[in-house]
Amino acid sequence: AGEAAGEAAAAAAAGEGGEAQEEPPPGAFHPGVVCAETEALIVGWRYARPASGEERRAAREAGYVPTESYSLCQAAFDRLPPAEQAAFSRIAPPVDPAKLAAAAFLAALALGLVGGALTSGGVPLGVAGGVSGEGGGLPDYAELPP
Repeated sequence: AGEAAGEAAAAAAAGEGGEAQEEPPPGAFHPGVVCAETEALIVGWRYARPASGEERRAAREAGYVPTESYSLCQAAFDRLPPAEQAAFSRIAPPVDPAKLAAAAFLAALALGLVGGALTSGGVPLGVAGGVSGEGGGLPDYAELPP
């Protein structure tokens, strides 16, 4: 029995064609997908199979948007018997936190460059001449029209 469970785990860890897939990057996740058992955001591998009508109804009653798939995280999948594991397919996470951080950094850099061009007279506010009326900055105060 232990040998069969080991073979099922090895088969589940293998991708299409029976070749092992590399592990997803740490922190890689599935945005908006929660585990049906733990109700936590799925980080790492996601295991999915078609959802039954009863499972979709239960998701709706729990306040979730029902989907066509029943998804489990790694921990919930590992608790299933090998016969039930066979019904699931393994899905790699689409979001890599390192790539997400790099994209956020580039966006912040681009916004910083654009923001610098939008300052008064080309001098950022708070830098010499950028706050007082001298040097082309903003006046000390301005009256608003009535």
